[in-house]
Amino acid sequence: MTSYASVVDRIYKRHASEKYSNISYLHHPSGVTVVVLREIPESEVISVEYGATKKHGVDRSNVAVVGKGKKGGVVLQTDTKLCTIKCADGSEITVRSGVKGTLVEMNDRLKTQPDLIRTAPENQGYIAVVTYGAGIRETDGFGEVLPQKRLKLQKL
Repeated sequence: MTSYASVVDRIYKRHASEKYSNISYLHHPSGVTVVVLREIPESEVISVEYGATKKHGVDRSNVAVVGKGKKGGVVLQTDTKLCTIKCADGSEITVRSGVKGTLVEMNDRLKTQPDLIRTAPENQGYIAVVTYGAGIRETDGFGEVLPQKRLKLQKL
């Protein structure tokens, strides 16, 4: 039996969050980081809220980023709330950024297909894309490097 690194692991390096155990980061060598859920909920995800009310702040899903300098991106602190995930069993998961950077994109697919967080967490179900500014490839907030996921192929 032969094992190969997954497509995600061939391109990105996995990091845990230093502050929050429910998220991890897929860090690309170019400096772009994808925020994904590390602890996948067992119950179906019924909605993802990006903070569109006055009490919860600006709707992060409508951020319009333009140009090379990422103008219009939301500046993130380590405790900035990205979204709240609501599950069918009544549980809620609050996702915070865990790193300082610029929010470039929130996953729009999660508005219409929120269960992608559970069914495809590292592909279509990612939460956000974060960058760090000109020339900065990594930031504080990355924890330990997580092991790669291996795909095992068996000849028939």
